[in-house]
Amino acid sequence: MVRRSHLARAVDGPNNEGAKLRNLRKRWAYVGALMVLVLAVLTGGGLAVASLGPDDPTYVPGTPFPKLDEVQEQQLLERDQEFVADRTAGDNPLDIAHAGQLRAKSAKAAKGLAKSPPPATGPSTFTGGWSSVGQRPIGEITRSSSSLAEMNGRIGALAIRPSTGQIILGGAQGGIWTYDASTGRWTPRTDDQETQAIGSLAVAATDDKVIYAGTGEGALSGDSYFGDGILKSTDGGQTWSTVSGDTFQGVSIPRVVVDPTNADHLYAAALRGRGGARRTSPTTHSRFGVWESKDGGATWTLIREADEEHGATDIEIDPQNPKVLYASFLSDAIYKSTDGGATWTKLDGFGLTGASFSGTRFSLSI
Repeated sequence: MVRRSHLARAVDGPNNEGAKLRNLRKRWAYVGALMVLVLAVLTGGGLAVASLGPDDPTYVPGTPFPKLDEVQEQQLLERDQEFVADRTAGDNPLDIAHAGQLRAKSAKAAKGLAKSPPPATGPSTFTGGWSSVGQRPIGEITRSSSSLAEMNGRIGALAIRPSTGQIILGGAQGGIWTYDASTGRWTPRTDDQETQAIGSLAVAATDDKVIYAGTGEGALSGDSYFGDGILKSTDGGQTWSTVSGDTFQGVSIPRVVVDPTNADHLYAAALRGRGGARRTSPTTHSRFGVWESKDGGATWTLIREADEEHGATDIEIDPQNPKVLYASFLSDAIYKSTDGGATWTKLDGFGLTGASFSGTRFSLSI
């Protein structure tokens, strides 16, 4: 709820001249319009005037700032506040005023980036054979320090097709992209999908035109977002479609692995999803743990379940023996299966269990 204390005092106070009230109403109309504009810039969308709805009698297409009465101004401010509250990420949510201040500061500071662009090569840490193939970073104000930093956003997953060397990239909240080495350009491939949060990518060894993507970033950070299922491409990453129905709605898939002998047989690790600072509540059948599909991702069976606090963070398959699986679980342990996931054994004796393990998110590699 947005409290317009100044306007309330003007209405209820002893000096309630009509001219002052009209000026205050105009001022609040301008403030509401400015907030809408700030939201549009922050979210990358169109002007939020449309939030009134095309059926609203005061909405006129093509008119950016319609005339609003006092009640409509209040409704618009409340809707803007709710919009921001539902979508602001992080453990310290921003209010709309703070967001506008940071955006203005970022825009002003970013003007200087063009005069001093970042180097074309990678940081000095990479002293041999490394060079940047990504987009130039842009100026962003970080929430931790409120200072300008050059960044492009996180990469949630990366895969390469063995037959062609084609690079496929999954952004933490940027969708799936492919890289054309001949032109040096990246092309977005999943702008038409319900979610752009990518947590994992897996290329089938027997047919590298078949690629699976697990949606929902599994980092469990304050700006990670849940997913909407498993995406599949059968043309080397050019086009994608959701194949898992609603099985994984509201969860994150940090890892997908494909049977090295069968492109239709795959496993997925699932753990709780987040909507920025908030946890999400998935559908009842979208539970956490290790899942198996034998029909190219269309149907799934939960082969090792975990509760919300101990979801599966990673899974690996032995490339020489696909019956052997390893899976890690949040704040729990690493487990091994030698029968394709039918039974699991906790791996003790590696210093990975007990109190020292609490809170750890494992990543496996074979």
